[in-house]
Amino acid sequence: MVLHREHPIARTFLRGVALLLPIALTAALLIWLWQQLSERVLGHVMAGVDRVVGWMGLDPLPQTITLIVAIAFVLAAIFLVGLWISGFVGRRIARLVERLLVRVPVVSAIYPHIKQISDFFFGEERKIEFRGVVAVEYPRRGVYSIGFLTGSSSRTLNEATGEEHITIFIPSSPMPVTGYTIFVPADAIIELPLTVDEALRTVISGGLLLPDGERAPLTEESLARFAKKAARVSPEAEDALRLDSGSS
Repeated sequence: MVLHREHPIARTFLRGVALLLPIALTAALLIWLWQQLSERVLGHVMAGVDRVVGWMGLDPLPQTITLIVAIAFVLAAIFLVGLWISGFVGRRIARLVERLLVRVPVVSAIYPHIKQISDFFFGEERKIEFRGVVAVEYPRRGVYSIGFLTGSSSRTLNEATGEEHITIFIPSSPMPVTGYTIFVPADAIIELPLTVDEALRTVISGGLLLPDGERAPLTEESLARFAKKAARVSPEAEDALRLDSGSS
């Protein structure tokens, strides 16, 4: 006997899965990241701390103290690197290293994408670029896409068309770090009452995580039309269901 997902038992089970699965995956990811950090970074730093303590002729530190010192050292090193590349010389050297990395055959296929994601979430440019969340008709008339207001206008385009255009970035689902840059007439833009983070969650989830304040219920007509389409079963599926019913 095969339980349909609308069966009470199946629905109750799926509710449990919906609650526990995100928690379990989040915990597993955090544990995996901590293990990788401990083995590949903190382990070496802790060994270095022990060697320095031994070289100074001091008694070995407790493991917990060594871990705290190692974490503090790593955080301080990251801060110093950020401070260094904030200067003129450090910034020039960092750009030179990036240009060299993108010329390495295998590295060039990986590094730019990771760098793009890193800049999107941690870079300073994001604060400057995203000035608002909007909806525009894209990619065709009658179809609207979520976009981010990234600039003011294009002088050449405004002069050629005789009207003001706004620069909009259209993110892709489920990876909003990629997308399209379009120029839209100012009067064709619809401002949305969403924060950048809310819009990003909406894009990444394919619209499933639309904020409650913006979630509008479907009309009875739309629900009936979608239910009718969902009820259609292909001949192959009908044969499979018939065979399954016969075997049970």
